[in-house]
Amino acid sequence: MSSLSNSIQLQGLDFSLGNKQLFKQLSLSFAAGQHTALLGANGAGKSSLLKLICGDRQQQAGDIQILAKPRSEWDKPQLSRHLAVLPQSSELSFAFSVSEVVGLGLINSRLSYQDQQVIIKQQLKLMDIWHYKDTPYPQLSGGEKQRVHYARVTAQLATTPIEQQILLLDEPTSALDLSHQQVLMEHAEKLSQQGATVISVVHDLNLASRYCQRILLLKDGEICSDGTPEKVLNQANIKHVFDYQAEIMRHPEQDFPVII
Repeated sequence: MSSLSNSIQLQGLDFSLGNKQLFKQLSLSFAAGQHTALLGANGAGKSSLLKLICGDRQQQAGDIQILAKPRSEWDKPQLSRHLAVLPQSSELSFAFSVSEVVGLGLINSRLSYQDQQVIIKQQLKLMDIWHYKDTPYPQLSGGEKQRVHYARVTAQLATTPIEQQILLLDEPTSALDLSHQQVLMEHAEKLSQQGATVISVVHDLNLASRYCQRILLLKDGEICSDGTPEKVLNQANIKHVFDYQAEIMRHPEQDFPVII
């Protein structure tokens, strides 16, 4: 397991979206071997933070380092072997099969065709979609498509040492049924326990509480609270950020905070 060295460092970030300044002098770090949940109301800056980290958005000031190297110095193929992103929505206009979609994650892998097929099979079985391997992607439901793309982004990182893997998940469970929400979040947690850096935008506070070691609570681009679920997910913080009067209980078997 990783010793929790920082794999992502943000220093003094300024970022505006349109006429709205979202982040001002934001400094944060994310550790290898940790699953972090980004929580907050709509417009708090959760997805924008992921987009800044991966380079889909550009900050107006400040520095972002990925694995101790300025993000601007990474070339895209090299970075793609270390950092993978599951966006909120991923549509394809071509009728690729499910296996072909997952294989897109291995374009920069330098693996043989046979080795690629081994990884594709592993990831499809992981997400319980192996039986769809030859199915045209457009025929799938929204939840099935989401599972395909999770398989794609985890395949993308499969050839990289686990401590150098960074997985950014933007609402990864939004279209999933209850059982597959647990499967995906359990797998993300397992990756972090093995040494990967995982950052998830999550709307379900109880999923975050159960599967994430660290919670970042955002409101209007500011970090309101940062720490373990026990520290962050209290009545005062939830009322402040979500304007909701929650009740907090302990899970009777697994002993994590449950919000009702």
